[in-house]
Amino acid sequence: MNKSRNISLIICLFVCVITHATNKVYLIHGYASLGLELENIHKSIKNEGFESEIYVYPSLSKDIDSVGVELFRKIQKENYDTVSFVTHSMGALVVRSLYEHIDSLSSFPFIYRIVMIAPPNNGSPVADFFAQFSFMKFIVGPNVKNLTSNSVTGAKKYPIPTCEVGLIAGSYGRKRGFNIFVKGDNDGVLLPEQTKMGIEKDVAFVKSWHVGLLYNKIVKKYVISFLINGKFKPAVK
Repeated sequence: MNKSRNISLIICLFVCVITHATNKVYLIHGYASLGLELENIHKSIKNEGFESEIYVYPSLSKDIDSVGVELFRKIQKENYDTVSFVTHSMGALVVRSLYEHIDSLSSFPFIYRIVMIAPPNNGSPVADFFAQFSFMKFIVGPNVKNLTSNSVTGAKKYPIPTCEVGLIAGSYGRKRGFNIFVKGDNDGVLLPEQTKMGIEKDVAFVKSWHVGLLYNKIVKKYVISFLINGKFKPAVK
């Protein structure tokens, strides 16, 4: 599978060089957000010359699968040759859901790279807690079940990306993390090890809380580095 993916990547890069192919970076925000917290990273991406956009969606009222369909259709309509993504938190699951609609019959750009910041790829213990109470979906919205660690109905159900993925997670490197009610090292919402899918090309842990990662200078450097080079170069503080 890796050999096939590498061949596809080489072909795509070759085509991009000889045809001046178009590409775009989509920034996908997380749960209960308006995307404003991504502006700092977005500005840095634009300064590097990337065509980019923060994709805003109603995360409290629309489930991940519906958002994924709408994003899929938007990208199809815009018709870029290649696309990359920078996601925060639940935004990673939105992008993973795109792969449910990509097949040999779909007209869809080549997905080049994804930078996932604090992704709940295996669910969140916070979501597990709230999902115990059926009435909570009326308060926190339909995505609480999609953010759990349940292997059937939770975050693990979404397809694993086949492109290059860089993962940035919050970690304090100690037995207790930002949230004292979550056992073990955590960023307030996730345990560092819960963020991994096992296919990441590069992984970086940064001492920061869940949303604070988006304002961290090192994280910003990592995002740009991965979009350009496909790896996290050592960041200068």
